[in-house]
Amino acid sequence: MSQAATSVPTSPATVEALRLWLCDHAAPLWAVHGVDRVRGGFFEKLTHDLTPTDEPRRARLVARQIYLFAAAARLGWNGPAPDLVRHGLRFLKDHLITLEGRVCASCMPGGTVVDTRQHLYDVAFVLFGLAQAAEALAGTPEAAEATRCADLVAARLDAEASHPLGGYVDETTPELQCANPHMHLFEAFLAWAEVAGVPAESWMARARGIAELALDRMILPGNGALPEHFDGDWHPVPQGGYLVIEPGHQFEWSWLLTRWACLSGAPAAGAAAARLAGIGEAHGVDPERDVAVQALDADLAVRDPSAKLWPQTERAKAWHAQALITGSAEAAARRDRALAAIGLYLSGSRLGLWHEVMDVGGEFGDEPVKASSGYHVVCAIETAHSDQLTKEMSQ
Repeated sequence: MSQAATSVPTSPATVEALRLWLCDHAAPLWAVHGVDRVRGGFFEKLTHDLTPTDEPRRARLVARQIYLFAAAARLGWNGPAPDLVRHGLRFLKDHLITLEGRVCASCMPGGTVVDTRQHLYDVAFVLFGLAQAAEALAGTPEAAEATRCADLVAARLDAEASHPLGGYVDETTPELQCANPHMHLFEAFLAWAEVAGVPAESWMARARGIAELALDRMILPGNGALPEHFDGDWHPVPQGGYLVIEPGHQFEWSWLLTRWACLSGAPAAGAAAARLAGIGEAHGVDPERDVAVQALDADLAVRDPSAKLWPQTERAKAWHAQALITGSAEAAARRDRALAAIGLYLSGSRLGLWHEVMDVGGEFGDEPVKASSGYHVVCAIETAHSDQLTKEMSQ
């Protein structure tokens, strides 16, 4: 059964309406129904009748939910955000981060580890979640512990997984380098560089390494796009028969490189960011549905016209960043169109949930709601709610 895309009752085509959706509906709903208060951690999915699914708890999801509640509090939610952040932090420390700083991929709800592999993607989000915890719990022993854990995880990553040409080697795919986990490591490093009271130098150096890797080796010199997959020497390689270029990630890299340009004063990063946003918009947005599609090929032709929720959020973030640095009315209009598209995914009978995928006909299925997508929605709301690209770093 599918549902037609319609705006939510609050018509969240505006940042304020989206903020209210988060504070009045989404954060309260997930605080009640998305938290496992018996075994710890957070549920991976909820059905539309709010029944949680019982499946392994991924490190990345626990970290993302820490962010969701911390960000909701920053945006005005008056719920028990500190307790929920502590809840997630405790689960990470007890079950998914070893004493040596290794991040395990997932565990059973009771804490028994079922996937001991360390994915770069999980490392990235654990570092990001720890930064959120350190900020949300500032001045407490838990904040100091989050900082200690992050330093341990990052130092171990530097020592054991650094790639000789830049970036890191993922032990789960040692012959295949993937852009996505590096992008989220970039995000995590920038998050730590902006945590008040934490020395920024080491985190800025790590962020610089990812930025230089993207600019020097990952962005295609011909069309300026950034593909998903590379070989061991950082040469682009196809997967599934073509070189995969995801519009959502063009937007997400654009947002991060814009932030980096503002922090570092690197003009090349700013120019690349503008070009990536333009590629995503010109080639990756379906003009009929006005949504970002899933995948392009090396010729920037559409290969997967389905439209997941997360690329819409990254489109909003990228154009908000461009609007802030350029003052462009066109960039602001594109941001507002992306925010309106997000609103379509928040439609349905229960406020606080969302749809995951829009098909080519503009309709949604009724599959369970992934908790992990909340990170994308909330990050778009928080980004668009701010009139600054970076926080003032503590020196």
